[in-house]
Amino acid sequence: NKMVQNAKANKSKQNKGKKNLQEKTTQLKKKAAKRSLCPWMCGTFLLFLGVGGVIAYDTYLHDGVFEKSATGKVLKDVGALPYVETAWYKTMSNGARGYQWLETNVPVYYGKTKVVLKPYTDLTCDLYKITLNTVVSTFEWGRNYVVTKTPLVADYVNKYVPGLTQKIHEFSLSAWSSSVNAYHNSCDFFKTKVFIGSLSPENLGKALNQTQIAAAQYYSWFHEKVDAYAKIK
Repeated sequence: NKMVQNAKANKSKQNKGKKNLQEKTTQLKKKAAKRSLCPWMCGTFLLFLGVGGVIAYDTYLHDGVFEKSATGKVLKDVGALPYVETAWYKTMSNGARGYQWLETNVPVYYGKTKVVLKPYTDLTCDLYKITLNTVVSTFEWGRNYVVTKTPLVADYVNKYVPGLTQKIHEFSLSAWSSSVNAYHNSCDFFKTKVFIGSLSPENLGKALNQTQIAAAQYYSWFHEKVDAYAKIK
């Protein structure tokens, strides 16, 4: 009877082990499938995003008229332009309305979220201040301790190794002086060898101003297009 019971128990354990192994294998397969699917979806999204960006830029170069763009000309030749144009304007119209909704409602939801999270942000700020004060106090204590004990340590060292502290002091001054000289030499090198010509501060400032102007123009153009597409029904 005991042998039969032991055999049944062993068989039950084996069945449980097989079941657990099958469950783990199934879970691993599902995870592997999800992992393989995620890069594919991300890649597809990035591909469509890139294609959309290229088409939008091409349309922008042709005065915002899709029919004049390279893509529009190809679609016109094959006779698919009216259908694609309808789908394009419908998509842009819905996207423009969605953007306007976000532009209107995101600040509202942000304000509500800010009110809800205010106690937690205040607590975080208080913890940061307490931590900062603790670090500063610890640093001050350590500095005072070093200042207090340094003469005693120096006397102890000089007692057994005369002149060592003086040599350490001289070496420290020399290292500091070398660091300062290296810093000044680096500044002079960058001023005279690197930041010249197109990389001079004046030209960099002009490039930054031009970039800001271009960004402002694009932002204005973008809002004009959003308003125009939002009116399409």
